Amino acid sequence: MIMQYILELKGITKEFPGVKALDDVNFQLKEGEIHALMGENGAGKSTLIKIITGVYSPDKGEMFVDGQKVHFKSSKDAQELGIAAVYQQITGYPHLSVTENIFMGHEKIDKYTKRILWNQMHDEAEKLLKELGANFSPKVLMGSLSVAQQQIVEIAKALSTNAKIIIMDEPTAALTKRESEELYRITEQLKERGVSIIFVSHRMEDMYRLADRVTVLRDGKYIGTWGVDEISEENLIVAMVGREITQLFPKKDSKIGEELLRVEGLSKVGYFKDISFTLHKGEIVGLTGLVGAGRSEVAQAVAGIIPFDKGKIYLEGKEVKINNPWDAIELGIGYLPEDREEGLVLQWDISKNITLPMLKNFTKKGWLNEKREIEIAEKLIKKLDVKARSVRDLVYTLSGGNQQKVIVAKLLNADLKVIIVDEPTKGIDVGAKSAIHEIISDLACQGYGIIMISSEMPEILGMSDRIIVMREGKITAMLDRKDATQELILEAAMTNKMNNNNYKTAI
Repeated sequence: MIMQYILELKGITKEFPGVKALDDVNFQLKEGEIHALMGENGAGKSTLIKIITGVYSPDKGEMFVDGQKVHFKSSKDAQELGIAAVYQQITGYPHLSVTENIFMGHEKIDKYTKRILWNQMHDEAEKLLKELGANFSPKVLMGSLSVAQQQIVEIAKALSTNAKIIIMDEPTAALTKRESEELYRITEQLKERGVSIIFVSHRMEDMYRLADRVTVLRDGKYIGTWGVDEISEENLIVAMVGREITQLFPKKDSKIGEELLRVEGLSKVGYFKDISFTLHKGEIVGLTGLVGAGRSEVAQAVAGIIPFDKGKIYLEGKEVKINNPWDAIELGIGYLPEDREEGLVLQWDISKNITLPMLKNFTKKGWLNEKREIEIAEKLIKKLDVKARSVRDLVYTLSGGNQQKVIVAKLLNADLKVIIVDEPTKGIDVGAKSAIHEIISDLACQGYGIIMISSEMPEILGMSDRIIVMREGKITAMLDRKDATQELILEAAMTNKMNNNNYKTAI
C-alpha cells in the first residue's frame, strides 16, 4: 500500500538571479507528524517554506496536498487548503487587539448587515487561547505581550483558519528555556489533535525533543530524511555541513597578559548593582545568567550605549569617561549586539558597513576614498571567510552567520583593545557557530580582551577562560575555567549564594 502524505513535494527547483536556491528537493509530511527541517543558513529552508505557503512558485517540480496536485498562485491559496506559518519574526499588528490579529483577513461578518461580529470573534479568540493554555485576554493589544505570548497568538490565528499544516520557523530562537518548554507543550498538543507540523530550527535540542523525523537540506539540495532515533547528533551535523566538525568550541590556549579593563562598583538603578571585574589581554571572560539578569545592560554601560549611575571604568590602568559609543570606540572598546540588525545597516553593502565606525579614516576634506574602503573590506572578509560574491553585496542578502562575521569585521576595522560580543552565535547554524567560535579564539590569541555574553551553557564552558555569573543585576559567582561546571553556574544563576572563593581571586 502506497502511503499518502498530507503534503508532498517532488523535485522542487527554484532559481533567483545568480543562485539556485533549491535544486531537485523532495519533502514529505505525514498527518499528525512533527517533521524537523534543518540545514545551515543558506541551505534553502526559507525558500522551501515560501513555496509551501504560496509566496513563491517553483520553477520545476510538483506539490501535492492530501494526494491532490496543487499550484499556488498566492499565499491565500495555501491558506484555503489549510497551510499556515508561524515565523520567528512576529508578523502581527502591535497596535491592534489579539482578537483583531487572530482574525485579520478572515473576520466574522454578518452576511446581511456586513458588520463585524465582534462578540463572536472575541468569544472564539478566547476559546482558542484557552485551548493553548494562554492566560491573557483577547482584548489586550498585541504589542503589550511578550514574544512567547505573541507566538501563541500566531498559532491561534493559524487554528482559526482551520489549518491542518502549521510551519514553525525558528520559533524558539528568542525564547527563554521556560518559554521554549511551553511552546513544546503546545506543539505536542497540536500533534495530538492531528495537526501536521514542519518545525524549522537550528537547535538540536528542539529536534530531539519534538520531532518524529528530520529532513536536511544543504546548499539548496535534498540530503536525506531520517527518523529522529535513527541519526546521531554527529551524523546530523555531517549531513548539514558536509564535513565533520571535530571541535565546536575550538578554544586555543592564548597568552593571558596584563590587565586591559577594570570595572569597579558599576551600578544602574533597576538594572545592575555594584558590578566589579577585570579583563586581561588575550582573555575570554564569559558573562552568563538567566534572561533578565542584567548581563547585556552591564556590557552596554561599558560600551557607552546606556548611562550608569555610579562606578568607575579603567582602561590599561587609567580611569576613563565613556558617555556614548563613540567615546568607547575611540578608547578601544567595541560591542557586537545580540540583535544583528542593531549592528548592521542591512540595505547597505558589506564595505560600507565595515568602514562605518571609522569613516573618518576613509575621508579627506569631505571626500570618501572608495578604493581604500573596498581594499580594507576585501582584506577583512577574506580574513574572516565571509561567503559573498563581493564587498558590494548588500548585507541583507547574506546568511545570519555571514552577517555576524561582517559585524566582527566592522569591529576589527576600528582600533580596538576590548571586544564585547553579546550572544554571538544566536540564531545561526552549527557550521557558522564553529566558525564564529574560532574567530573569537583567534582574536584572543592576537591579544584582544573578549567579553562574551551567552545563554548557552556549552558555549560558556567551552570558550571562557573565566566565567562571571549574574542574577537579578548582581554578580553571584566568578569561576576559573578549570573549576567551572554546569551545576555551579546554574546554582549561581538561580540562587543568591555567592561563590566567595572564586569571586575574591577573580577580581
